[in-house]
Amino acid sequence: MSTCPRCQAEENKIRTEHKGLNAKGELVWTIFNCESCAFTWRDSEPASTIDYNKREEFFRVDPEKYYPVIMPPAQYK
Repeated sequence: MSTCPRCQAEENKIRTEHKGLNAKGELVWTIFNCESCAFTWRDSEPASTIDYNKREEFFRVDPEKYYPVIMPPAQYK
């Protein structure tokens, strides 16, 4: 994975969360997480989900832009 499919963060901001193996121990999918925008995805998802250029613009984010919080975390304390 070279960039985040949601915010295009560079590879150094993406960490591998989990590798899914089948019964034979073969790698089937990998879960990634972007530290810039908190997006998590599997590499086995369709291109419309994991290819930035094929994602609907509505689902893209700019990590430099402020997005309002709908429910502030303080309400969970």
